[in-house]
Amino acid sequence: MAIVTSVVGSYPKPPKEGHEFTLRKTLHAIERSQAGEAELSEALDALVRAVVAEQEAAGLDVVTDGQVRWDDIVTPFARNMAGFEVGGLLRFFDNNVYYRRPVCTGNLEWRGPSSVNAWRFASSVASTPVKAVVPGPATFAHLAVDEHYNDHERFVMAIAQVLAQEVFELEAAGARHIQIDEPALLEVPQHLALAGRALEVVTADIDSAEVTLATYFSDAKRLGADLFTLPATVFALDFVAGPANFELVAQIPGDKKLQAGLVDARNTKLEDEDELARSIAELAAALGPERLVVAPSCGLEFLPRERAHAKMELLVAATGKVDG
Repeated sequence: MAIVTSVVGSYPKPPKEGHEFTLRKTLHAIERSQAGEAELSEALDALVRAVVAEQEAAGLDVVTDGQVRWDDIVTPFARNMAGFEVGGLLRFFDNNVYYRRPVCTGNLEWRGPSSVNAWRFASSVASTPVKAVVPGPATFAHLAVDEHYNDHERFVMAIAQVLAQEVFELEAAGARHIQIDEPALLEVPQHLALAGRALEVVTADIDSAEVTLATYFSDAKRLGADLFTLPATVFALDFVAGPANFELVAQIPGDKKLQAGLVDARNTKLEDEDELARSIAELAAALGPERLVVAPSCGLEFLPRERAHAKMELLVAATGKVDG
């Protein structure tokens, strides 16, 4: 069985150098009351088509919509939950990008799907499987402010209940790959048990979709083998920012898969193809190719468009050397 290639989630929104940034132009027109929601929807649809096409042209086996409809990973969901208000901008972990901090002011309740229509559209224009991505409850709570529950466990579990409905709707819509992002677990390993209980709620009604639990920006060494007890089929680890993750590979249970983030998604420098192939070969030998997914270290939004595409082509080429 061939090694699968995929991405973590986001993709650069700005176009390749010399091309018109239609989305930005449309947003500026809206500010001047010269365009409306219809024009914005058209611009976003066109960008999703382009992003999906670029990933497929690079040869990836599983793609995403690039999260181009989102400003960040939590805002679209917070805006669609009763009980949340969207606050000011804060730095997203240790990156030069920002997110709007959700503030919980009341009971959290489901108000309909936040990402299902976006997944449906991306799937309709793709010829390869499209992975849906949602924030994990522990990370969501870590990035938010609780002014209502005044109890961290109750807050996390309330978020989990809403996200459970989201992933249920995604699978019902046809999603066969669902990724739950939990990078905050690497900063608060003491919350691993709580995260496990919350993720049990989130994934309880998933029938057959493959669930990936994604961490990035650091290593999971402090979590150790306990990480692999969480309810997921695939565990995504960042081997660029967290080289100590190589020490965890031998501890991955035989019925689980690894999504190995081997290409640096926060550095424009291209990796050496032969060195990358050697890393892939090492992991394939340890796990078996059928248990290995290779990907960038995190979302690609930190790179210029040309470089993101070049890195995906490199990832596919290096994987092909190993498969060959």
